[in-house]
Amino acid sequence: MRLQLGEHVIDCTNRAAIMGILNVSDDSPVAAAIVDASAARDRGIELQRQGAEIIDVGAHSTAAGARELSAQEEIERVCPVIEALSAAGIATSIDTWSAEVARAAAESGVNLLNDVTGFADPAMAAVAVDHQLPAVVMHMRGDPKRNAEVDQHYDDIATEVRAYLIDRASALEATGSGQVWLDPGFAFAKSAQDNVRLLDGLPALVATGYPVLVSASRKGFLGELLGRGDDQQAAGILEATVAFNVLAARHGAHVVRVHDVEVIADALKVEGAIRATLDGQPDRR
Repeated sequence: MRLQLGEHVIDCTNRAAIMGILNVSDDSPVAAAIVDASAARDRGIELQRQGAEIIDVGAHSTAAGARELSAQEEIERVCPVIEALSAAGIATSIDTWSAEVARAAAESGVNLLNDVTGFADPAMAAVAVDHQLPAVVMHMRGDPKRNAEVDQHYDDIATEVRAYLIDRASALEATGSGQVWLDPGFAFAKSAQDNVRLLDGLPALVATGYPVLVSASRKGFLGELLGRGDDQQAAGILEATVAFNVLAARHGAHVVRVHDVEVIADALKVEGAIRATLDGQPDRR
C-alpha cells in the first residue's frame, strides 16, 4: 500500500506508518500533548525525527465540555504551523470538522484532511475535491463533543462500521476527491468491549483495499481495559497504547495516529521484524 500525500509518498507495505499528533489546543484531555503555537514547528520536527511520517495538526478538542473555538481561532492556531512544517518538507494533515478551517489549511499547504465527522458536510467534501487532497473518513455517531450521549448499541459493530465507512468513502470518491482513507473511530460512541470487537474486525476493514488509519492513542477505553476507569491520564495508559497499536499493526493497519511517537516507533520496529520473519517479506521501515 502506497500513500500519496502531495510530493510525499509513504510505502506501508508490510508495516504501519506513524502519524504524530501535534495538538495546539489549550484544553486537550491529554495535557502533556498540548504544545504552544510558538513551539509547534520545533515539536513537529522532533516528532518526525522520532519516526512520524505525517504530522496531524489540530486545535479543536473533541472532548466533552471542551471549549468551542471559532473557525477563525482554529485557523490562526493551525495554519502557521502547517505552513512552517510544509516549508520544512514535512507531510501534514489537518484534524478538523470545519470546512472553513480545512480550506484555509489546504491553502497553507496541508497534505491530508482528517475529519472525525466522516465528511458529512458537503462543504468539507468540496475542499477535498477542489484541492485534490486525500481524506480520512471516520465512523462516529452523534456530534464530535457529544458522541458519548448517543445510542451505543451495535448488533455487529465491525460489520456496521465497515459498511458505513465504505458508503462514505464511495460517496466521497464519487465527488472526485483524492485517495480516501478509513478510520473506524475507536472510542467515539463505542464501549470498551465495542473497541475490542472493532480491533478484531480490523483485518476485514483492511481487506476492503482502502488505507486504514487507527487512532486509539491514550484513549479512555484503554483505561477501562486496564480496570482503571475511563481516564486518559490513568496509570499504564502509555503501555496500553503501545499494546493496542502493535495489535492494530499486526492486524494490518496502514497508519497509527499517536502522541508518543518514539515509543510507538520502537514497538513497531519489533512488530515489523516479527512480520518479516513470519511472513517471509522484507520490512520496509
